[in-house]
Amino acid sequence: MQLPCQAGLGLIGWLLMIPVVLVVVLIAVIGFYEGRKTYWDSKVREMCAKDGGVQIVARLRVSKEEIQSLGTVGGMIGIPAKELAKPNAPVYEVLKISDLRDGNPRVSRSELLVKRRSNEATVARAIIYARSGGDFPSHAHPTSFSCPEFKSIISDFQQLFIMDGTSK
Repeated sequence: MQLPCQAGLGLIGWLLMIPVVLVVVLIAVIGFYEGRKTYWDSKVREMCAKDGGVQIVARLRVSKEEIQSLGTVGGMIGIPAKELAKPNAPVYEVLKISDLRDGNPRVSRSELLVKRRSNEATVARAIIYARSGGDFPSHAHPTSFSCPEFKSIISDFQQLFIMDGTSK
């Protein structure tokens, strides 16, 4: 004859297993989302290593007045979008975004062209790859990853400018 506690898990045992199963499923689902984000972040790094970053085509000699017309970003010379550029700004930027993966996560390639106002020639360009989203569903703002970082692009664009009165 078997005692009731020796018959297996029993009702209480099964009820105690429900939270354990829920926790295991939750961990597996979160692991799936985090693994997918890690995969796409590595793909973004790989694409960025191939052709990401800033390329200066032609340097520009600029006066203090022209620099003031461009403005600054974090103490560095900024380059405004064409629509926002002042009429006397020597350059402006044009942004082209291509979706490489539409969905969740979204992966894109952005090409930022810096154009000389006088002849609309491209004087510099930046290629940026980015992943946005792919997170475990929640009401929080989605995470993102981009390469290269915006701060390094602004810094690299400083090489575009030669200040009047300097000999660089």
